[in-house]
Amino acid sequence: MLLSELRGQKGLTQRELARDLHLGVSTIAMYESGKRLPSLKVALEIAKYFNVSVEDLSFKALISDRDTDGGDTNETACNL
Repeated sequence: MLLSELRGQKGLTQRELARDLHLGVSTIAMYESGKRLPSLKVALEIAKYFNVSVEDLSFKALISDRDTDGGDTNETACNL
């Protein structure tokens, strides 16, 4: 599941999740937008927080497809 989905199911804001995990709000936002992926340590903490296995976590990842027109960016889910 995507982090944003897990957070939404618990009715948490990004600020509340960041506080509970001792992370910055911008860090949570970057994980959810795919601009950054968590370290394995942080991913394990997120999994524990939501009571899911780390294998069940997915994070958006922005993948750039370079083509002759300069490239497009596509979103995909990245499982750890």
